[in-house]
Amino acid sequence: MKKILILTLTLAFGLSLSAQKPKELRGEHKRPDITQLVSNLTNTQKSKLETLTKESRQRVDKLRAQQKAVRDSIALYMEREGDQSKYLYPLFDREARLQAEISREMYSTKVRIDAVLTPDQRAEFQKASKEHRKKHPRKGNK
Repeated sequence: MKKILILTLTLAFGLSLSAQKPKELRGEHKRPDITQLVSNLTNTQKSKLETLTKESRQRVDKLRAQQKAVRDSIALYMEREGDQSKYLYPLFDREARLQAEISREMYSTKVRIDAVLTPDQRAEFQKASKEHRKKHPRKGNK
């Protein structure tokens, strides 16, 4: 179950990434645009999916920027000598909360994408996504 959730979140995140980048740059993350995986999308569906993924990407980018700032602070305290736990523990908690928010956003995007697709399109999308992940495994997930 955990693996399915991670794959779903990864896919939703990939879709939100692909909405932000021109198609020629998408290979950088090896995540295809949903229109490359689902062959029979209507123009209305394409428009809705583009809006969904763009908005999600903006929210995730904002959270990731906050997360980076927290991680940078953590790195500074980690370099100091002595017990820095009174500073680090709250930062660890904040970083974990931000990661949870990012995961929730990606799942929410996946649910909204599913609502736009028909059952047949969802099945095609899932099958094509699995095949794509087999051909292009992420580092560390082989």
